[in-house]
Amino acid sequence: MYLTVHAAAGAAVGQFIPNVWIAFLAGFISHFILDMIPHGDENIQHWKFFNTKLRRTIAAALIDFGVLIAFSVYWLSTNQIAQIPGIMYGAAGAVLPDALWGFHELTGSKLLDWYRKLHNAAHHIIPKKLTIIQGFLVQVPLLAFCTWILLHW
Repeated sequence: MYLTVHAAAGAAVGQFIPNVWIAFLAGFISHFILDMIPHGDENIQHWKFFNTKLRRTIAAALIDFGVLIAFSVYWLSTNQIAQIPGIMYGAAGAVLPDALWGFHELTGSKLLDWYRKLHNAAHHIIPKKLTIIQGFLVQVPLLAFCTWILLHW
């Protein structure tokens, strides 16, 4: 899943949880639940626009991060002040698993080998690979649903 979708899910869950640390934990758990759904972004490895895996990953992350910032500003500007801490912590918890994975990918840290295995296992619970287009057809409705929850509840 793209970070934007993970953050939206974490924010949607977090807005209902007044304790920020529980909101953070709920966001973190939501990440793994969403990763169980086939979501098609595994195929960025094969983009032809950038000539290395690292450049493809960085390009995808920067685009995703830009979209995430735009959505975050929108979510935060349309919610009540009392909900904002839960939204922020829920979103942060939901994004952390990919940040840890990315840190492992960039550094090869042995301390995070166990985590990388856990994170990758979540992606393979339902063993179906999707194309990037099919992935968007899964992720865009999830993003829309989470945004709807953030705006209407």
